[in-house]
Amino acid sequence: MNRAAIDEAHSLIRKKKFSEAIVLLEGVREIYKNSFDYYLTLGIACLNSGDYGSSYRNFDEARHIKMQDENLLLGQAALYLIRGDTVSAIRYYLDVLDLEPENKKAKSALEFVRSKGDYETIVRWIDTGKIREFFPEVPRKKSFLPFVLSVVGGGVAACLLLAFLHFKDADQKNQRPVVESLVLTADDRSNLQEKDLSGGVYRYILSDSQIEETYEKARFYFQNYRENSSRVEINRILNSNASEPVKAKAQMMLSYCEEPSFDSFSGREEENFSYSAVISEPVLYSGCWVVWSGRITNAGTDGEAFKCDLLVGYENLERVDGIVAVNFPSVPKIEGDRAVKILGQIKVEDGKISLSGRSVYQPLRKN
Repeated sequence: MNRAAIDEAHSLIRKKKFSEAIVLLEGVREIYKNSFDYYLTLGIACLNSGDYGSSYRNFDEARHIKMQDENLLLGQAALYLIRGDTVSAIRYYLDVLDLEPENKKAKSALEFVRSKGDYETIVRWIDTGKIREFFPEVPRKKSFLPFVLSVVGGGVAACLLLAFLHFKDADQKNQRPVVESLVLTADDRSNLQEKDLSGGVYRYILSDSQIEETYEKARFYFQNYRENSSRVEINRILNSNASEPVKAKAQMMLSYCEEPSFDSFSGREEENFSYSAVISEPVLYSGCWVVWSGRITNAGTDGEAFKCDLLVGYENLERVDGIVAVNFPSVPKIEGDRAVKILGQIKVEDGKISLSGRSVYQPLRKN
C-alpha cells in the first residue's frame, strides 16, 4: 500500500495544518478504505480542527479494524472528555495505561479529571485550546522502548490505577460471563476458511487471521454488551468465506443478543449507527438496532399493522438525510406533525433498508 498520503498528512498535522491534512485524506478515502492508519490519522486531524462528529466517525471506523491502540484510545477518551462524560473518559484512559503504563497523556488526563474535572473547567480548556494537550499524536515508528518502560514503570501506573479502580471494577462487573460454547476451539482455528468456494457467493474474502480477528472482535463486543458492534462483525463473518463451524458459532452468538431500549442507547452513542453509515454498506448492519429521529410521512394502517416513511434527520425541518420505510406490528401513538425518535431493527432486502419499529418517542414540547 502506498503510504505517501498518510505520511504527508502526518507532516501537516505536526505543523498544525489540520484542514490541509483533512482535505488531503478525504481525497484518497477510497484508496485507504480498509486502513487503520488512515482512519486514525483523519480522526486526529478532525479532532484538532474541532470537527468532533467527523473525528468520532473516523475513530469508530478505525476501531472496527483494530481495537487495541493507545493513540486511538486517547482520541476516543478525548472526545468523551470534551462531552463532559468523565466516567467514560477515565475508562478509556485506564485502557491506555493497560497497553502503555508510562503514557504521559493518559496519566496527565487522569490527574486533570481527578483535580479539575468539573464541566466548567473542561469547557474553558476547550475554549482556550488547552484541551489539546490530551490529544493523541500522529503515529510514529514503534520501538521496544514502550515495552521496556512498561516493565520499569509498572509501579507508578499501578498507583493511578488504584485511584480509579472502582471505575474499572464496575466496567468488569458489567461484562457478560464468558459463554464457553462461543470460544473458538483448536479445531475451529485449524479450519477457519471454507475449503470449497465454488458453491457459494461470498461478499468478503478473508484470510485465516482476518476471520479469527473478526470473530474475536464480535465476541469482545458481545461480552461488553455492545451487541450492535458485535452484529456488524458477525454479519461480516456470515457473508464471508469463513467455515461453517465458525459461522454456526457466530449465529449462536446472535441468539444471545437482547432487544435494546431507548435508555440503553443513551449511554452508548457509539452503538447507535448513523443513517449514512448504514446506507454505505447495508449488509453489515442487518439486524442492528438504531434510534433515528425525523418526521413521518405516508402513514397508514394495514389491518393491525402500521406503516410509514421516516424522513431521517428532518426533525428541525432543515434537511432530509434519507427516507426509510418503517413497519410497526400495531399502531403506535404518534402525532404526525411532530418530530419523532423511532427505535427499530434494520431489515435489508434487495439492498434496501427498512426498520421494524418497536417504540416511538416524541418530545413533550412541540417543535
